[in-house]
Parts: sequence; structure tokens; C-alpha cells
Amino acid sequence: MKKLALALVCLVSVAFFASCNPEGVPTIQVLNQEGFVQDGDVVNLNEEVHFGFVMTSSLMSNKELATLVVKIDDDESLTETIDLTGYEYTYTGSITYTLRREEIVGTSVITAMVTDAAGQTATASITLSLNQPEQPLFVTPITWVRIGANNQNEEEMKGYGLQWTGTYKDPFATIKPIEGATMYVCDGTDCESIVTMSDKEAYFAKLAETGTPAESYRKIDANQSANYNDMLAVVYGENCTLIHITHAAIETITGVGTQITITGERK
Repeated sequence: MKKLALALVCLVSVAFFASCNPEGVPTIQVLNQEGFVQDGDVVNLNEEVHFGFVMTSSLMSNKELATLVVKIDDDESLTETIDLTGYEYTYTGSITYTLRREEIVGTSVITAMVTDAAGQTATASITLSLNQPEQPLFVTPITWVRIGANNQNEEEMKGYGLQWTGTYKDPFATIKPIEGATMYVCDGTDCESIVTMSDKEAYFAKLAETGTPAESYRKIDANQSANYNDMLAVVYGENCTLIHITHAAIETITGVGTQITITGERK
């Protein structure tokens, strides 16, 4: 279940005597550099995260660094062991967290443990909070056709809780909610501001509090083609659907009747 895209890039170690820990054990700390995460940071899913650690040996023990183990959430597949030499080392890596992982945990811990030639160890860690940026709503084009008394998109429309109704001789094309569905007729300009799932949920919540359900939508002139800017907000079971109607093409077909083609988009 835990699948991550992981790329680890190690910098070349440089061995030289430097400031060291007087207690006889090596030191390790999170790399504090622009572009690298720090403990407690919030990171977004599907974005590359850069992290790093800086370590030095102890002047008291005068022992070189021997190994470095970097692991992510105790995942064996994301554990790296590096043999070291010298007295100072800087490590950098990167990771991309995926949606599947975020569904399991809301945080991730990156841990690095350095060991020197005397077997002394030191550990540092970075705890990150994983954030899932809100995804935009999918926008799907719609084309609904009625030729005379024949409706070509009945099953699709029923899936949204809608249906054609009335006779094909009516001067206006009529769309109604099916049984169990609630429909609101809204201004199409509202559609532009509804771009995320939260926007959509808030819009339907407001309609439930202040909106007035409509028995039908009856604005499509069956006599001439025209542009429209209307939106049907439909609640059907657990589904909430926005239908933005932008155009209706009217064509007279000899021996068949009037063809009405409604186009727009669905969110």
C-alpha cells in the first residue's frame, strides 16, 4: 500500500578536522538551507521535497564517521545505508509523497543516524505534515439532444437526476428533476467561482438553506437557436451535480420535427 516516488542524492563527503562534539559522540543536525525542509514543516502531496543532514565527528574521540542510515517512516524500501570516511559529511535527498500514502498517514518522519568508528551514534529527524492540496473539479462537456419526441440522452440525464418532459410541440424545451431529485435553477455566472470540491459543497449547502427548489427548467426557446447562461444544481441521492447550460441549437427536420441540442458543461 505504501508507494512513494523516491530519489536520494548524496553529496560528496569531505574529510577534515572541524568543530566537534566535546562529549565524545558525533553530532548530526538537519540541514538548514533554503529549499530544504525543517522539522515541523507542512508539505504538499505530489510535490518534490528536499531534505538534508549535516554531521561531524567528535574531537574528543577523534574517530572518523563510519556509516549513515537514512530511513523514511521505517519503510525498508526507503532506507539507505552509506559507508563514510572522514570527519564531516553533508547528506541531501528528495522525496515525493503520493495520495495513496496520505490516505494512510498524515505525517512522515525522516530519520538519519550516524555512527563513528568507535560505535558511537547520533540521530536527527524531520517530522513533516502531509497536506493534500485541493484538486480542481473535473469539467465535462455535455450535449443533450431531443429530436421531435425522441430524447437521445435519457439515461445520462437520469444519472444526474434530470429528464426531458412535455411535448415536442411546446414552444419551450422543458427539463425536470426525476423522482427523488431536487433541482435548483441558478445563475450561470456562479459556475465560474465554483472550482474546487469545497466550493461545490459550500454552494450546495447554501442552496439547501436559502435556495428554492424548482419544479422545472423552461427557458430553452424551441423556435430559435440562442446562447444561455443558466445553471442547474441537482441533488440526487448522494450526488450533487452542476449543469451549466450555455447554448441551444434549434433545427427543423422535415418529417421528424424540431431538433433541440443543448450544450454546456458539467461539474
